[in-house]
Amino acid sequence: MSITWDDVREFNQQYLLPFGVKLLLAIAIFIVGRWISKAILAALDRIMARGKLDVSLRKFLGDVAYAVMFVVVVIASLDTIGLKTTAVVAVLGAAGLAVGLALQGSLSNFAAGVMLIMLRPYKVGDAVVIGKYLGRVDVIKVFNTVLVTADHREVTIPNATIIAAPIENLTALGHRRVDLIVTITGATTIDRAKGLLQDVLANDERVKQQPPATVDVAEVSDAGVKLYLRPWVAVDSYQQVAADTMERVKEAMESAGLKYSVQLQVPTA
Repeated sequence: MSITWDDVREFNQQYLLPFGVKLLLAIAIFIVGRWISKAILAALDRIMARGKLDVSLRKFLGDVAYAVMFVVVVIASLDTIGLKTTAVVAVLGAAGLAVGLALQGSLSNFAAGVMLIMLRPYKVGDAVVIGKYLGRVDVIKVFNTVLVTADHREVTIPNATIIAAPIENLTALGHRRVDLIVTITGATTIDRAKGLLQDVLANDERVKQQPPATVDVAEVSDAGVKLYLRPWVAVDSYQQVAADTMERVKEAMESAGLKYSVQLQVPTA
């Protein structure tokens, strides 16, 4: 069977030309779709930046949004050519379900990270107690939070663990109370003991005037008297003021010829 020029022309008109038009249209849809997607992502990033959303969260959400829009553009392009995209959508759905099941732990950390970034129970630089760890927040990521402890250990805590437990923020209120227990044994009056302790704090500029420091009686017995010494200080000065105050209490008691003990009381709840 011989193929004539008329056969070739008819084949081109019936099949190649329509397919070529569809292919060009699909390419156009793909190019324009990607351009529109990038424009939408840029606008979305500007909105999130104005809302002061965390950089890590902005990047993650931008990547997710781009992936979704890219899949939509590809499916629209394939559909224009005439390819059946139902099977493609089904495969993508099954793959997404499988990935979701495999990464459900990571997804819970991500969800917790989004909540932490939006609710802001702490920020970078805050001194916090999370579980058994005390340290400063170094970075807040969408999957975990990194603390640096006082002895310079880096601790990475999953966000899902953090959101499910109490968070103690030592920085949020700006100041802390140093709780010292001073026990004086031997013969002395309560007024004299209080006066000695008040003098210890008198010349320390780090001790806040408001709220005022207090010296309260905790216990009186035949052996002596127990007092609470409670100055208020800035959060960053807490450790140093506690140490310096105990040294000055020692000096004051020894100068007065009194037997004593001094202890730093750490809150347990």
